[in-house]
Parts: sequence; C-alpha cells; structure tokens
Amino acid sequence: MQRQEFRVLEQDGALQMRGALAAGKLDGVLQIHQNGAPQAALSFVDGVQQGECTILYAPHRPSARLHFVDGRLDGPAEFYSVEGALVRRTHYRQGLLHGLQQDFYPNGGLFEETMYARGLPDGVWRRYHPNGVVAEQRRYAAGVVLAPPERFDARGIVVRA
Repeated sequence: MQRQEFRVLEQDGALQMRGALAAGKLDGVLQIHQNGAPQAALSFVDGVQQGECTILYAPHRPSARLHFVDGRLDGPAEFYSVEGALVRRTHYRQGLLHGLQQDFYPNGGLFEETMYARGLPDGVWRRYHPNGVVAEQRRYAAGVVLAPPERFDARGIVVRA
C-alpha cells in the first residue's frame, strides 16, 4: 500500500502538522508544530495510535512521554514540569493505571507513591515529607480504603489525632 505524505501549514506558512496516510488512515509519525516549533510526535499504524508519543513544551523540553498499544495508553508514562523536572512517573495497561505511580517534589525528592491495579489504588499509598520521611500512608484493596490513614511527623513518629 502506498503512503501519501502530507503537510498542514499555518496562515503565515509555518509548519503546523506533517505526517503520512495509507489507505486514508494515519500511518507513521505524526508531527505537530506550533509557530514552526515541534509540539508533539505521535506514532500511528493503520490509523491507530501505537508506540511512543512525546509531547513538548518547547523544542527539546518534554511535557510527557507516553506509550500506546492499539490506541490506548499501555506501558510507562512520564510527565515533566515546564522547567524540565520529572513530576510523575507511572504505568498503564490497556488504558488504565496499573503498577507503581510516583509523584515528585520540584527538587526531585519523592512526594507520593501509589500502587494501581486495573485503574484503582491497590496496596499502600504513601505521601512523604520533603526530607523523605513518610508523612502519611493508607492501604487500599481494589480502590477501597481498608483502614484510617496513618500520619507521621517529619521524624517518622506517629501523630495521634
């Protein structure tokens, strides 16, 4: 099957989009630009999003790195601040959160972590003080909180309510 390359230009002639069609469906890498600068690169096979997807704040500064299988998020995903710091690392399976999700403080320290199974919190959720000590934790089973949260001061000592 023959692929047909295409380009979409802004009114000022700057590149807005570039990709290819095969049998009228997106096929290959679709590049999206704003004011001539790259904003995203998405991969398609037979019209369905597949593989790596990178979304940018500006050239060479990622906002997100995602992975798709059969048009759904599947695999690792990372999200970044405008300044370039990693703010979230997570994992998807068949479009649902599945596995460890971690959120980070601007300095890179761990802020929060949660285990997910089929889109629901499952296991221990923890939030951390800036010094890395656990501040609070809860236990989940299939999205249901199993007990009241446990809270700790910045030294790790249990805080009584």
